[in-house]
Amino acid sequence: MVEIIAEVAQGYEGSPKLTELLTKGAINSDADAVKFQMVVNDELATPDYVHYKLFKSLQMDSAVWSDIVSQIHDAGRKVYFDIFGQDSLSIAKTLKADGVKIHLSDFYNHRLIEESIRNFSRIYISIGGIPLNDLDFLINEVIKKDNYKNIYFMYGFQAEPTPLKENNLRKIISYKERYPNLKFGFLDHSAGDEEDAYYLSLITLGMGIDCIEKHITLDRILEIEDYVSALEPNGFKDFVRLIRKFESALGTNNLDITDMESQYRKKAVKVVVANRDIKKGEIIGLEDISLKRVGDSSLGIPVIKIEEVINKALTKDVKKY
Repeated sequence: MVEIIAEVAQGYEGSPKLTELLTKGAINSDADAVKFQMVVNDELATPDYVHYKLFKSLQMDSAVWSDIVSQIHDAGRKVYFDIFGQDSLSIAKTLKADGVKIHLSDFYNHRLIEESIRNFSRIYISIGGIPLNDLDFLINEVIKKDNYKNIYFMYGFQAEPTPLKENNLRKIISYKERYPNLKFGFLDHSAGDEEDAYYLSLITLGMGIDCIEKHITLDRILEIEDYVSALEPNGFKDFVRLIRKFESALGTNNLDITDMESQYRKKAVKVVVANRDIKKGEIIGLEDISLKRVGDSSLGIPVIKIEEVINKALTKDVKKY
């Protein structure tokens, strides 16, 4: 079953109350997991960076996070954190998070990735915008084969929102063909106020993705941080419902014929019938027979290939049809 992650990101804005409300909304949306970006100290940016003050404002006491993690776990859901350095990794570990995500900001922070692999059994790594040779190096030289089972590579990027035609979802197929032993997910950054927000991720189901991440917000009218690509809790619940409904259509990749397919075939396939009354001993010619659907299937074992009877002699009389 595809994992669905409700991405709060920075939408909690450093407010314990807002964090709790978003957590409740994510839990009620039926998402499998809730994810936050954990920013601490100066791990993410220098003081001259345009969003430095925002990042500083996101810091909350560990006790607040501990309560949030407990709420999520008590509801039977998983909790993940985007981490941006050793401090946030250590806090996520102390909080007993179920996994961490390496944001695109830290794709080249190989030490952080290696530390994450040592400390967590589930790691998500953003790869949108990463050149193929750099991804090859990370997979082959940093992560290595023994750790593949713990890694989920997340394709997608945030253009606030990402235009529909810029998603290039066929890349997911190419990634899976290039790295057949790895798991991939989709970061859905479609506009939260467009129908794209409900249907774009459905396309990726057939591409064999393992997880979907979509932003969640309390109310789009409030325009709190990271609301652009976000769905409100009720909308997110509909999003999950659609994913689960159409996920069932994927079924199996086994090429054996199912019982229902077999029943359909029996009803639909034409069988060989006589075009006229034919006597015992006559040689069957092409003009004597044709393929048709028949109403009475109890007359014997049907023949579906003309080649099996042409130029053969009848062993008994056969009536037309």
